[in-house]
Amino acid sequence: MEQSRILIIDDDPDLRKAMADILRAKGYETLTAADGEEGLALLLEQRVNVVLLDLGLPGLPGLEVLARIKADWPMTGVIILTGQATIDSAVAATNRGAFSYMVKPCQISELSIHIRRAIEKQQVEEAFAEHHIELERKNAELKTLHEVSEAINQTLDMDELVTLVLQVLVETKIFPFELRGGGVFLVEDGKLRLASFVNLSATVLKPCQELAPGQCFCGQALVTGKIIISRDIGATGLSPLCLPEAVRLGHIVIPLKAVNRVVGLLSLYTEQGTEVGEDLQQFLDSLGSLIGIAVNNSRHYEEIKTVSLHDPLTGLANRRFLEIQLEKCFGAAKRYQEKLSLVMLDIDHFKEYNDTHGHQAGDRLLTRLAEVLLREMRDSDYVFRYGGEEFLCMFPETGLATAGEAAERLRMAVEAETDVTISLGVATFTGDMPDKETLVRKADEALYRAKQEGRNRVEQSLG
Repeated sequence: MEQSRILIIDDDPDLRKAMADILRAKGYETLTAADGEEGLALLLEQRVNVVLLDLGLPGLPGLEVLARIKADWPMTGVIILTGQATIDSAVAATNRGAFSYMVKPCQISELSIHIRRAIEKQQVEEAFAEHHIELERKNAELKTLHEVSEAINQTLDMDELVTLVLQVLVETKIFPFELRGGGVFLVEDGKLRLASFVNLSATVLKPCQELAPGQCFCGQALVTGKIIISRDIGATGLSPLCLPEAVRLGHIVIPLKAVNRVVGLLSLYTEQGTEVGEDLQQFLDSLGSLIGIAVNNSRHYEEIKTVSLHDPLTGLANRRFLEIQLEKCFGAAKRYQEKLSLVMLDIDHFKEYNDTHGHQAGDRLLTRLAEVLLREMRDSDYVFRYGGEEFLCMFPETGLATAGEAAERLRMAVEAETDVTISLGVATFTGDMPDKETLVRKADEALYRAKQEGRNRVEQSLG
């Protein structure tokens, strides 16, 4: 088998050498470049499987290098390695076609997994390309591959991703038979969850909202990892859950795979008696791998986003998430004159608590307080860790009086269930407020008065 070739583009000579030495030891052929122009020149000379690309390059910016690589060598996987990670740069890199996004310094074991996945993705795409060259009748399949890839690149949101993929498959008329409908299942906690469906009634799929391994056709495909084809569901002797309409249809279930594991299923319903040849099965298998890798990457992005927007200690949304959500809610309140209230709170005498019990006990207290706050809040409300021992609660469509009552409930719950008390300040949106910072400041001022008035109390903004 041909040795895979990795190109490392980074302006740090020590890092380039160390990375090249490690990857050669792992069996890869390596090339190195100090900047984007040098890297692009190497790509013109030699075939490269994967590029490891730093964003902070001298001269040509890393994102521009990425765009040129994906334009001229679209099947070459590009893994971003950066020491200055942000959500915006992650989104920009992904939108330009980056296979994945990693923060330096990274674990070699994790990087090796990303490289292997990128090579697997490249192999899948090249298999499609080679098949297109060999067989002219594969043009429709490659057109669909392109459109699925376009759909995949449009969004990082999982629900939007699977819906777009289904729409492409139904609308492109790729299959040599009539496609009556389809659905995508995702593997979650060992079970299958119906994530999206098209051209099928909710009644048909109502029993399929969640499936266990081995249950029905889809559950069997999850267990075996193989495509399951039924020309006539009703004639199989099995008991499909999607009754009664689906028993009059053919059924094709394609596992969506990434790194040799099933991450979801593509379920297609066809006319009775539909024949599926070996070439089409191979195409469906490859298509399942392509979509599976996209699903896996989407999950990886969601994990990165969750970590970046949540406090690692308490699990609550952090201040960055607060900025995003408050901007939306304040804008809606100002535009439509809706109600919006904030409650700022912090733990009374928290420094003394830490000095007496230790910082580990303080961390446990913060975690416990977060649990109490979350339990007492409505599903439509938000709790954020504002910083240190301060928390901020946001109550959309809630006026000052109701928010004050909620704050008092929080105060009583914390006092009853922990060995500390909290002070709280309440403020509500008014039409003359110029910006969201004014609303936060009003809540903070009310909190300050609560502390001045003796702590363990709720104070409302004076206007």
